Amino acid sequence: MSTPDDTGRYRLLGVVPRDVELRTEQEPEDDVFTWPHMLIRHAVVAGITVAVVFVLAILFAAPLKDIANPNQTPEVAKAPWYFAGLQELLSHVQPMVAGVIIPTAALLWLVFLPYLDRGKGWRIRDRKVVVIVFTVIAVAALVLTIVGTFFRGPGWTWVWPWQHLYVEL
Repeated sequence: MSTPDDTGRYRLLGVVPRDVELRTEQEPEDDVFTWPHMLIRHAVVAGITVAVVFVLAILFAAPLKDIANPNQTPEVAKAPWYFAGLQELLSHVQPMVAGVIIPTAALLWLVFLPYLDRGKGWRIRDRKVVVIVFTVIAVAALVLTIVGTFFRGPGWTWVWPWQHLYVEL
């Protein structure tokens, strides 16, 4: 059975002398409050972004294209630049593999990579597997996008960009 200590409290696992309890002083936390600090910073960055976009819109014309004409196809029918890597991959690999399996596997690999690599520390030199795998996936996507955007012409043939640039600007 347990007995009360100096303060009249009961300990269920036994009597513990008062001097055994260690209490550490809590240091003040270095917090940044949302208002006004973070919200003002976000508002300033948003205002600068709007101002830059506004200035760019004034300086550079971005006219709309002609009305769609079903009797005249564009020079080269290809995906926009952000899908050009996937279209390039589709030209080399079977469509189900290139369009579904490879992108899904790459995304899942990137999602689960931090859980699979149990490196100690947060520095880049301590997480070599994560850095190598991410770099390989990013470089492959970048190369496929550049080739699909700048080096493909009519009929998806190889065209050097300095001969003719088949990019919608």
